Amino acid sequence: MPTPSTSHLPKPKSWDEFEDITWEIYQRKWHDNQAQRYGRSGQAQNGIDIYGRQNSSDKYIGVQCKRVEDNKLTKKIIQAEIVKAECFSPPLSEYIIATTASRDAKLQDFVRSLNEKRRLENKFPVYIVFWEDICNDLAEPNNRDLLKKYYSEWEQIFSNQEKSISSEQVASIHCLLSLEIQQDCNLLQELLNQNQDALSKKWQSCFSKNRGVWREESSRLLLARSSTELMSKIQKFYHQLDDIESRCKSLLALRYRIELVNSKPMYIDSKGGIFGFNTKPLHPLASCFYTDSDLKEVFDLTEKSSTDFNKLKEKVHETLNLGNQITCELIKLCSSDLI
Repeated sequence: MPTPSTSHLPKPKSWDEFEDITWEIYQRKWHDNQAQRYGRSGQAQNGIDIYGRQNSSDKYIGVQCKRVEDNKLTKKIIQAEIVKAECFSPPLSEYIIATTASRDAKLQDFVRSLNEKRRLENKFPVYIVFWEDICNDLAEPNNRDLLKKYYSEWEQIFSNQEKSISSEQVASIHCLLSLEIQQDCNLLQELLNQNQDALSKKWQSCFSKNRGVWREESSRLLLARSSTELMSKIQKFYHQLDDIESRCKSLLALRYRIELVNSKPMYIDSKGGIFGFNTKPLHPLASCFYTDSDLKEVFDLTEKSSTDFNKLKEKVHETLNLGNQITCELIKLCSSDLI
């Protein structure tokens, strides 16, 4: 039997209906009843179809809706929409491209890589929400009225199936996910205890590999049935793990740059003098040797690396506390499921 998160719900036949669905979903996600569809067909919209604010924040989030077939959403289109969104006023804090296209690993990799560069440039992050993700949102209990509104016949099928799900199945998901998150917490504690020099490539992907239960869409549906508040915490937890891995990648890139500059040889002239550090005039081979500008670059990069590492530790500590809290809640749910 199908479930809302795993079934291929019929994709909207018009862009207008797709925008309606997306708008209503994000009104609820952001807890913003004032979230609006922006402009109308034919008007300049700066790449924005929907805008609103998360939890009464003073910063706006923009959404661009793309009703396209699979493989029709390209890197070029994404980049063009981002350029337009950067002209939106006031500046956005996040930018979301919601699409009817199916999930695409190449586009996910592209956007993740793009976000690493944008974070270093202090630009808003970009996210892609695929059709499967929208189906997941419609599967959440607090969105069931939306599912009924846009897919009335399907909603009845899903409701009938959910009644047959046993408490043992739900308990199994709660217990397995608690074990996975506890493993992540153990890794977070290990990372928290390390110094900057011990940071290795391991931390670039070890968290994202440990998501067997969370990757199962049917498991997320069962979690959503248990508690939307807990579901929100788990989503935040995994989002922060992704952020930690991204920070680790950036720190390793900084360290590589420092090592690269420091590997330059010192220039020693025929009289035994060392080239660099206020030497004038500059030697024609200056770029090949360690100079005073290299010294400044290493100093600046080292200072940035130290600051970023301290911020990473703060994020790790915050995420560890959240993970431990989630684990306790999941264990309680697991116990109550089996009573």
